[in-house]
Amino acid sequence: MSSSDSSLPDKKLFWACFVALVATSFVFSVRSMVIGDWATEFNLTETQKGQILGAGLWPFAITIVLFSLIIDKIGYKRAAYFAIFCQIASTVVIIFANGYKMLWLGSFIVALGNGTVEAYINPVVATMYKKEKTKWLNILHAGWPLGLVLGGLVAILLKEHSWQLKMGLLLVPIAVYTVLTIPRKFPVNERVAAGVSYRD
Repeated sequence: MSSSDSSLPDKKLFWACFVALVATSFVFSVRSMVIGDWATEFNLTETQKGQILGAGLWPFAITIVLFSLIIDKIGYKRAAYFAIFCQIASTVVIIFANGYKMLWLGSFIVALGNGTVEAYINPVVATMYKKEKTKWLNILHAGWPLGLVLGGLVAILLKEHSWQLKMGLLLVPIAVYTVLTIPRKFPVNERVAAGVSYRD
């Protein structure tokens, strides 16, 4: 690879970030569609249903904020690995859930992973495409509605199948972006590269 080529943005890393966002919204979509199945199978109350759905939301917001503050210290790739771990672990916990507590725990864990995805993909893409941030961030965020559409297709095409199968399909996009992510070299945070301190 020539020096000029090595300075070009890593398209495979971009697509790893894109698929990570697709996986994240796919999780949101599928969870919202199987909550009724959970309620029936585990005799959940309306309060418990709300708490399970809530556990998949508020940690998401908190994680975005917290990781945004420390991500330049821990590195983008470690954040990506944490997100992957959370999304895989939560899927396994939920598939083997035997009641409310495990469903809540699985939802909580996936929210941590989803928030982490949001916290790292945006600065990674912005750093790679310094001169075309708006263009590439817009393309990146097209991954969110795509994941929702895929979740809707799962609901339509697999309507008569078990919720465990639907949840298991979450592992497909997670596996894809995991494979794309592992060999990639992540860029250094723009602020760090510029030598600007966190307090500045």
